[in-house]
Amino acid sequence: MKMNYLFFVTMILVASCSSQVYSPSLNLTTNTLKEKQLDLHGGMEMLPETIPEEIGSKATLGLNGQVSYGFSDRFNLTSKGWFSFKEITENLRGGYSLSAQVIKKKSEHSSIIILPKLGFTFNGPIVTGYGIETALVYQNKIANHLSWHGGSGVLWGFHGLGKDYNSREQLRSPMAFGIMGYMGMGWQFSNSFRVNAEINPIFQINTFEKSTHFIISPTVGLGYTIKTK
Repeated sequence: MKMNYLFFVTMILVASCSSQVYSPSLNLTTNTLKEKQLDLHGGMEMLPETIPEEIGSKATLGLNGQVSYGFSDRFNLTSKGWFSFKEITENLRGGYSLSAQVIKKKSEHSSIIILPKLGFTFNGPIVTGYGIETALVYQNKIANHLSWHGGSGVLWGFHGLGKDYNSREQLRSPMAFGIMGYMGMGWQFSNSFRVNAEINPIFQINTFEKSTHFIISPTVGLGYTIKTK
């Protein structure tokens, strides 16, 4: 994959005719992923709602899972999926994304990570939204098995055009924007296993619904890293 495509890869923030859920968590490895390492991660997360007024809450409890692979010590890719426990129709709400990490080592214990992401949300079998994000994250190892990270990103998303949109006001743009914050820690309690925890703040601007929201999205999960041949 060429580098000019990587900066259009992301997470997700979509405006749609029904509220969608997206997953802002990063779930970073305690040490940056090395070449030929495979990382598996799963956790629980408060998934932000794109239209909180419709669901009655700003975030909904859900599950996430992801797989990451290190193509080199400086570059890896992550495939991620998530779904919400709370539905507003008979269909399952969730999404999936592809993200990259471009890693710049600052010292033996710290790194700067560029995180481009591309994401999709779905309602049942139908893809209902698309989104992109670019983020910059600083990660620092503060003890032998403990690290923290912090950073920010810019999100943009839109609802897939269809019958629902065409029946609404044509002058209203089916888009949303957001400013994302990242704050998290990782504890490596064995050679392969770790615990991750994050509290990610988001300022969300939904131009389609003409609303703004400040959302906190906490998550906790378990990761397992292995060396592949």
